Amino acid sequence: MDESQRSLFDRWRELREGFSPLYSEPLLAAALGHLEPVLGKGRTALDLGCGAGHVARVLASTGARAVALDVREAALRDGLNRYPGPARVAADQARIPLRTGSIDALFSFSSLQYSDHATVLAECARVLRPGGRFAIVENLAGNPFARLARWRQAASATPFPPHFEPRHHLEWRERALYERPFRDVRFEVFHVLTPMLLANASLCSAPVSGSGERGWRALYAGLHRIDRFLLRWPGARAAAWNLVAMGSR
Repeated sequence: MDESQRSLFDRWRELREGFSPLYSEPLLAAALGHLEPVLGKGRTALDLGCGAGHVARVLASTGARAVALDVREAALRDGLNRYPGPARVAADQARIPLRTGSIDALFSFSSLQYSDHATVLAECARVLRPGGRFAIVENLAGNPFARLARWRQAASATPFPPHFEPRHHLEWRERALYERPFRDVRFEVFHVLTPMLLANASLCSAPVSGSGERGWRALYAGLHRIDRFLLRWPGARAAAWNLVAMGSR
């Protein structure tokens, strides 16, 4: 198949990179599917809190100019050879050093928890052009399995690495924060039971290649189906772990 005919999600999945790819697949399918229509030659995309920049590389594969922004210079250096193409910017996401209205598509994966949400969202709205789209993956506060994992981390002798001490996990009821700076915002929630895999590092980071891939995919697919069933009830959404906020400027 011609590269231009392959979806952004398919290009991302082939990299087999990022946090627990099997776990993250439904999140990235929603986020990248929302951004894809505003990407291509002549467009500019921002990956906020990019890490090494593998998603920025996928955004750049459309012909768009991609900018990979992270506060950690070491992470940006690590991605230079692994994911060439995107421009790298070392900066605080609460003070994005880009012109107002200069971005067509903005993506972020689990980075707003390290900053003040309202401040970062205001910056995202500022740099997006009118009609530009955003897709932001957030970790929510209310999932019991995720809360247990956070408690174990806090109680352990191993501190969070620099820049990885969460300031605030968004509550489901706080999603109105997105409706102030943006229009046409919608939310999808994921993962009620699936976060139980966080209890075991090997399960959480299950391989996505090799002889065991089919079994791992079956496990995750089964849990995703149960989660989708549970999340049909509005009350269950407060117990979800992940939210994907999607909208436009």
